[in-house]
Amino acid sequence: MQSEQTDLDHVLDDEDVLRFLAGNPEFFVNNQDILPRLRIPHESGKAVSLIEKQVSVLRGKCGTLENSLRDLIAVARENESLHQRLHLLLQEIISTRSLDQIVTLTRNSLRENFNADDVRVLLIASKPKAPRKTAAGKTPGKTASPRTRKQKPVEGMRIVEHDDACIALFDELFAGTDTLCGLPSEEQLACLVGQDCAGIASAALIPLQYKNRLGVVMLTSRDESRFASGKGVMFLNQLGQLLSRRLQTYGTIVPVNAE
Repeated sequence: MQSEQTDLDHVLDDEDVLRFLAGNPEFFVNNQDILPRLRIPHESGKAVSLIEKQVSVLRGKCGTLENSLRDLIAVARENESLHQRLHLLLQEIISTRSLDQIVTLTRNSLRENFNADDVRVLLIASKPKAPRKTAAGKTPGKTASPRTRKQKPVEGMRIVEHDDACIALFDELFAGTDTLCGLPSEEQLACLVGQDCAGIASAALIPLQYKNRLGVVMLTSRDESRFASGKGVMFLNQLGQLLSRRLQTYGTIVPVNAE
């Protein structure tokens, strides 16, 4: 026990390091990753030699690359965690049968996972089908389709008729199919959130469409850089595509005030 304690208390000095290197002449050959971190001045008087300057530059580049690599690893881990959370959300959206739950789950997840201050959902009511006529040319009695669902808007959701004028405000969004980041126009904001939009500095608009235009999801932030133009939107695009498919299979949506 005494000898072990003595070894632990022993502090290496220059002589110890010199003896180790003398006995292990291949140490730096086998451990080249330590070389950029060593400082070995090149004697040249008051002037800085070219070799020393080159080593200094290389050491700086090495440090920059190490920091960049750490940042990339951190981003990759964050994206993996986000992908797993969105995967769980998509499973819940697929399994739920209530439009209220679909909207609530989507809004809660986007606020939590994308740091949105608010999330609004605009849904476009299905276009009514023309009355079906019998072989005798008569219109049969009105029967409700099992997939026709009257829906009362919930918090954060608005339903407009299929021919509402505000839908044209999002023609560019639907034409591009991808999420758009930046600051929407005043007319678009008024359509999605009403007049209370003074605090919105940036937003992301997700188009919902599958065969037809189904709606728009908007994430908003008081930070102008949060959803600035050019931000990555891969996850938002994937969510928008699945939501579109789910809404298409959900059935015909009719506002409660529709005749």
